[in-house]
Amino acid sequence: MTSPNSSNWYHWALAAIVILFLIWRVPLVLREAGGQDEEWFAIPGWTIWQTGVPRVPYAPQRQTGSAFYQADEALFALPPLYYYISAPLYAVLPPTYSTARLVSIAAGVGTLILIYLLALRVLQDPLAGLIAAGLFSLSRLLYFPAVISRPDMLCCLWGLIALLMMYRWHDGARRYRDLALVGVLLGLGMLTHPFALVYCIQLGLWALLVHGTWQQRLLRGTVITGCALAIFGLWLPLIMAYPEPFRYQFFTNVLDRSGPGLISRILFPWPYFATQFQLLREHAGTIQLSLMTAGLAIGTGLAWRSRDRRQRILLLLVWSSIYLLIACQGHHPTKGYWCYPGALLFLCLGWGLSRLATQLWNRGVAWRLFVLAGAACFALAMLPGSGIRTWRAHIANWSNVNYNAPRLISRIIQDLPADARYTVDRAYVFNFAAAGRQTLLGDNREFAFDARPFPYDYLIVSHDMRDRGLNKEFNGRLVKTYGDPADPFSCFVEVYVPGDSPVQDLKRSSDKSEP
Repeated sequence: MTSPNSSNWYHWALAAIVILFLIWRVPLVLREAGGQDEEWFAIPGWTIWQTGVPRVPYAPQRQTGSAFYQADEALFALPPLYYYISAPLYAVLPPTYSTARLVSIAAGVGTLILIYLLALRVLQDPLAGLIAAGLFSLSRLLYFPAVISRPDMLCCLWGLIALLMMYRWHDGARRYRDLALVGVLLGLGMLTHPFALVYCIQLGLWALLVHGTWQQRLLRGTVITGCALAIFGLWLPLIMAYPEPFRYQFFTNVLDRSGPGLISRILFPWPYFATQFQLLREHAGTIQLSLMTAGLAIGTGLAWRSRDRRQRILLLLVWSSIYLLIACQGHHPTKGYWCYPGALLFLCLGWGLSRLATQLWNRGVAWRLFVLAGAACFALAMLPGSGIRTWRAHIANWSNVNYNAPRLISRIIQDLPADARYTVDRAYVFNFAAAGRQTLLGDNREFAFDARPFPYDYLIVSHDMRDRGLNKEFNGRLVKTYGDPADPFSCFVEVYVPGDSPVQDLKRSSDKSEP
C-alpha cells in the first residue's frame, strides 16, 4: 500500500496519531476538576515530595472498616509506584490534579507506541499497528484511565512492555537476562496496581510451558518470579513502618472486595462474568464494545489459521487476559483495568482491518476510495462517548476561567479566610490542602471517609457533593456561587456555611464568575 520508503511513512503516521491524541486529551488533563478517586490518588505524590510518605492528609479516618483507615498517616489502598513516579513532578509543577495526571497521559502515549511495536514484532504488519493504535487512541478504554490520576494506565504500560520483552525472549536466544528483565517489569506492574496479576500469570505460565526440560522450566519460573517479587518487595519497608494501616486498607480495598480466594475465582469465575461484562458495556459503549468483539472474532480466526507460533500465542494472550481480568477482580468494579485486554483486542481488530484494506487497495483506484471511506467511517464510529463535546467546549471557552479548574479554584481560595476550616468536594480538595488550608474531604461514606462529625467554617460543594445532596446532609447554607452549575462542561463551586452560623462576610450571590 505504500512506497519502498514505507517505514518512514509508518513512523510519521504513528507520530501523527500520538500528537492528535495529545491534542485531544491534554486540554482535559490540564483544565478539568478532580474526578472519581482522584481525591485519593493525586495527593500522595505531593506528600512524598514533602515528607517522603504517601498520605491523604484530609482524610483522618479511624473506622477500621474503611479502605482508607489512617490514610492521613500512610496510604496503602493500592501499591505506591504511581505516587513515587509522580512525586518528582512537584519539584517544578504546581500541586494540582493536572500534575499527577501527567503520569497517566504519558503512559497512554507509551501504550499507543507499544501497540504499534507489538504489531511489528508479532504480526510483521505495521499497518495493523497503525490502525490499532489509531482506533485505540479514540477509545473510551484509553480515554478515562489516560486523563485521571489513577494507576490503571501505568499498570497497563508495564504489562505491554513485559509482553513485548517476552516475545523478544521467545524469538531470540532465550537468555535468562531477558527473562530477568521481564520479571522486573512484572514487579513494577504489581507495585503499581493489583490487576497486574493478569499479565503476571500469563507470562509466568508462558515461561513455564514453553519447550525445555523440567529443570529449564523450573529455572525460568524461578528467575521470572524471583525478579518480580524482588521488585514488589521494595514496598516492604513502608509496610513494616505502618503495618496496621496496610492491613486494614489493602485488605479492605483490594482483597475483600473481589470475593472468595483468588484460586477459587480463577477456577470458577462464571458468577462474575455478568457483572464484569455489564461494567465493560457501560464503560466502552455499545459501538466500541461491538468493535472489540469483532476484533476478538477476527483475531481468533486469523491466529487459528496461522502457522506462526507468535500469532497463536497472541490468541491465547487475548482470551486469557479477558478470563483472568474477570477472575482476578471478581465483584470488584473494573473499568479502567480493561485498558490492558482492550489494547490486545484493538490490536486484533487492526490486524483484520489491515488484511482487508491491503487486499482492497491493490484492486484499483475505486477500491482505494472505498478503503479511505471505510477508514473515515471507523474513525467516526469511535467518536460517540470519546469526549468530543467536552473537548470542543473547552477549546471554545479557552479564556473562560470557569473552564479552567486550577485558575478558578485559586481565585476562590484567595477570596476565603486563610485560618478557616474547610470541608471540600473531591473536585477541589487537593487544591485546598496544597494551599495550606485546614481541609477535610467532603464525603459521607464509611467505606471511604465520613466528614459529617467534624465541624467546618466553609463547605465547598461542586458536582459530586451536589449530586449526592451532601450540602443538605452537612446542614449548609449557601452564601456564594462561582461558575454555572447548569453547564455540565464547566467548573462551578458553591460556598456554604453552617446553617446555624451568623451571616458571613461573603455576600450570598448567584453571580457567575467572569470569563
